[in-house]
Amino acid sequence: MIIRKNAGQLKQFNNCHEGQGSLWCSEMLADYQKTTPGYKFIHDNVIEPGASIGEHTHQVDEEIYVILTGRGVMKIDGVDQEVSEGDVCLTRSGHSHSLTNSLEGPMHFLVICTKI
Repeated sequence: MIIRKNAGQLKQFNNCHEGQGSLWCSEMLADYQKTTPGYKFIHDNVIEPGASIGEHTHQVDEEIYVILTGRGVMKIDGVDQEVSEGDVCLTRSGHSHSLTNSLEGPMHFLVICTKI
C-alpha cells in the first residue's frame, strides 16, 4: 500500500488534548475504531510556534512521534525532554506524553499510532 502525502485531508485542531494553539493535521491513514492490533492512524502534523498538545495517557495503543523540523519539549511521564529534528519519541500503552513547540517557528512531525 502506498499512501500519497496529498491524499490526506488537511484539518485544523485547536487546543489538541487540551493544549494551546493550533495544530494542522493531514490524516494519511485513519482507522480510529480499530478493534484488532495494527495501525490506527498516521498523521502529518504542523504545530504553530508556542502551541502545544496537552498531556494525555495511552491505554490500548502506542504512538511514535518523528520530529521532521523544529524543536520543542516532549513531556513523557511527567519528565520534560528537549526534542528537535530527527528525534523519535515512543509512548507505550499506560504512559503519558505532551508536546510543546518552541517560539522560533512551526514544528513539523509525523505521528504513527498502533492498537495493541
